[in-house]
Order: sequence, then structure tokens, then C-alpha cells
Amino acid sequence: KEERKADWRCMGLLLYMGLPMGLQYSITAIGAVFLQTAVNGLGSMYVAAMTSGVRIVCFFFTMFDALGSTMTTYGGQNVGARKLERVKKGLGCACLIGSIYAIFAFAILYLSGPALALLFVDASETELIANIAKYLVLESMFYIPLALVDCFRYLIQGMGYSVLAVFAGGIEMLARIVATYTIVPLLGFTGVCLASPIAWIMADLYLIPAFFCVYKSLQRKFEAENGNAVLADDSGFWLFVF
Repeated sequence: KEERKADWRCMGLLLYMGLPMGLQYSITAIGAVFLQTAVNGLGSMYVAAMTSGVRIVCFFFTMFDALGSTMTTYGGQNVGARKLERVKKGLGCACLIGSIYAIFAFAILYLSGPALALLFVDASETELIANIAKYLVLESMFYIPLALVDCFRYLIQGMGYSVLAVFAGGIEMLARIVATYTIVPLLGFTGVCLASPIAWIMADLYLIPAFFCVYKSLQRKFEAENGNAVLADDSGFWLFVF
């Protein structure tokens, strides 16, 4: 009978973890809106090039999304089982898998960019095809940082620190906005192609140390639960977050 009662603490914890996960996509999308505005100012041909390029890369992004979803479940299961060493080992394997796939995807887009562009534009649009291929190559060159973003961000979420994902999403948003008003005016469409890679790299610079900070915080907590150490003050962790 006791299991029929609502567990408000559990539901509150799920909302605490789940709401930031949904919010981060909204925050990241804001940066994309600013970038799209900059592309619109370059002309209709570049708008068409980016639109076609995004459709193609979205197909290649599915692997990274799947890898990230896997890390969310993996992190949650192993933190719940108090097996932090498995968390670190799994992260290493995921980063390796993501990096191998990133190289594979870059090779395909580098060699087949113009052919893939023909799925959306006519063969007579040679300049447009060249810009689509340029977008695919320049962005896919940085798929390894993207793989790291998905591995670290989703793992941190699974470990119970989904609020950090909001900060990472905010960093991506700010990076795209800065690129919109600095790099795009200087480099034109090349700047558009590099805006997302810059956002991924900036997010990595935050997420990688954030993971190790979270890892050490949980390690101290579990040691305290086992009576092997006194529970450390987490003020250093929250100082890092903010």
C-alpha cells in the first residue's frame, strides 16, 4: 500500500534533473536564431547553402545524439550503484567511439560533399553546391569536439548534475552570438561555417573540468557514506559552477 502513495521527493528530484535538460535545448536554439539572422544578411544563396547543409549534417548528428543518450543512462546507473570507476572507464570508451565516428563522418563529407548537395539542389547551381560542400567540410572538421560535448554533457546529466548542462548550453549560445557579430562580418560565410565549432569548443572548455569536479565531489560523498572520510564541503564545486 505504501507504494501507491506519491513520492514527492522523488518527483521533485526528477523535475530538478529533467527541466534543465529540456531548457538547455531552448537556450542553445537562441544562439542558432542569431546565427540564422546573420546568414540572412549575406544573401539568399548562402541561406540556401546553410539550409541544405544543416539537413545533411543532422543525419550525421544522430550518432552523437545516440551516444549522448547512452551516457545519460550509463552515468545514472553507475552513480546509483556507487561505481564511479566504471563511469570514468565508460566515458573514455564513449569518447573513443565518438572520435572514431567523427573521423569517419568527416571523411565521408569531405569526399562526398558535392554529391550529397545534389540531393537538394540542381547540378547547374555550381556555386551553391560549392558553398554547401564548404559548410559540410568546415563543420565536420570539428566533430571530435562535438563528440566530447555530447559525451561529457549527457554523462553529467545522468550523474545528477543536469543544472550544469544549462550553463554549457548558455556558453554555446553566447559563443554563437559572439561569432555572429565578430567572425561572420569578417569572414562572411566561412564565419557562419565556423560558428558552431567555436561553440562546441567553448562548451568543452567548461564541461571537461566540470565533469572532474563532479566526479571528485561524488567520490568524497561516497567515501563519507562508507565511513572512510568526512564529507567534504562542496563550496568549491559550486564556486566552479558559478
